[in-house]
Amino acid sequence: MMRSIVAAAALAAACGLSACAGGDDGAAVGLDTVAERAQQLPTVVSMFSRPPASPASTQWPVLLSHAWSRTADTTFQGDTKVSGGEYDAYGVKTALEADGVIVYQPNKMMYGSHEDRGSLLYKRCAGDTLDARLCKGRAPVVEDGFYAAMVDYCGSPVNREKHAFTSEGECYQKVKFNIICHSQGCPDSRYMMSAITNELTGRPLYQSVASWTSMLGANKGTAQADFVIEASASCLSDQCESPLLDLAFAVDEYSGNRFLNAEGSKSVVALSTKYMTVTTDMNCDPGKQTCPPSFNQRYPLPEDLAHPIYYQTFSTSIQDITHPCYQKDQFFWRIILDREGENDGNISVTSQAFEFYGPGSTGGRTPVKARYVYGDSLTTTRSHPGLNHMSLSSSDVPGLPGVSCMGEDNSDFAFSRINFYRNVVTELANLGL
Repeated sequence: MMRSIVAAAALAAACGLSACAGGDDGAAVGLDTVAERAQQLPTVVSMFSRPPASPASTQWPVLLSHAWSRTADTTFQGDTKVSGGEYDAYGVKTALEADGVIVYQPNKMMYGSHEDRGSLLYKRCAGDTLDARLCKGRAPVVEDGFYAAMVDYCGSPVNREKHAFTSEGECYQKVKFNIICHSQGCPDSRYMMSAITNELTGRPLYQSVASWTSMLGANKGTAQADFVIEASASCLSDQCESPLLDLAFAVDEYSGNRFLNAEGSKSVVALSTKYMTVTTDMNCDPGKQTCPPSFNQRYPLPEDLAHPIYYQTFSTSIQDITHPCYQKDQFFWRIILDREGENDGNISVTSQAFEFYGPGSTGGRTPVKARYVYGDSLTTTRSHPGLNHMSLSSSDVPGLPGVSCMGEDNSDFAFSRINFYRNVVTELANLGL
């Protein structure tokens, strides 16, 4: 059992009550109850085709953290294709809101370090440069992010009444958020939780978090980034930044995000296995010298008895790389398979599961409940081909209504992005989060 949940149960026992409040929030569900309920959650799950038996709204709002190369409106999409061949924007958010869940989906940057993207996840201001969006300009105007979500949530009399908060100030101090992240959105959110002080509370931001759910997170980097760095000879320059990648990403960032970004190759460095698990100094050789700590060492998942957080990770993999829907994933799937093993075409299961901070089973165990998800097969004679990395965000997946990537028959399969997230959020609600 994860350390954070064990610690939560221990704290509840120390209080001598079955419903001891967490931190300073008198409305919190008993910590021992959270621990007991979390123990019952299955490690391996399939819930893609079916809606939750009893949809439930979480006690606390949900904050979604989007992936690398994406914007808020091109991630966490629904199950239905609209004009242009894209799936419905904000499909997951819309479905959760229909269940009564309050959802925020901030827009960050497409290409950047975890540190910059995590800062934007916390607070993004108006502007067309990184400094402006990081609120470093004169008279910055906050547009988005965790900060804006908290102001919006606590500004609602209905939300305050729900928790018996008597003022916005009390709401700021006691409200919690359930963070759900995908891909690079996971280390982004980890940086935000670990390194940023919440200006509205004056305390570490993690104290305003109830749960953290990683969806196929790049929590230990990926051999895909390693390969790109090697193939582009990026490390011939300081810190492995590539002018060629910077240019390509700058064009894409401005086209998709109306944002001038000249250092997009930092995102590839940040996603490398060395940066995540060995050292953030890409030119340092740990076999020959003492190197700075890795990202995972710098920003471990916060563990605080007074402010326990429920941590879980979901991982998946492609089981049949020959399936027509996964043709585009073949190149990197094989590279990652050779270097890291089972993967979803972009991230290894080991990185997604995030059970240890360092390479392999080194660097200390994380306090997560590691879970595995897969698609449904409606027949015993044909297994689902698995899920690729963008399956939980925006890609064609066997089993989605009407999906046939090259004319193949996928009628034996069932999958639903929307129902997956609805089930996950219902679980959080049933945990009292």
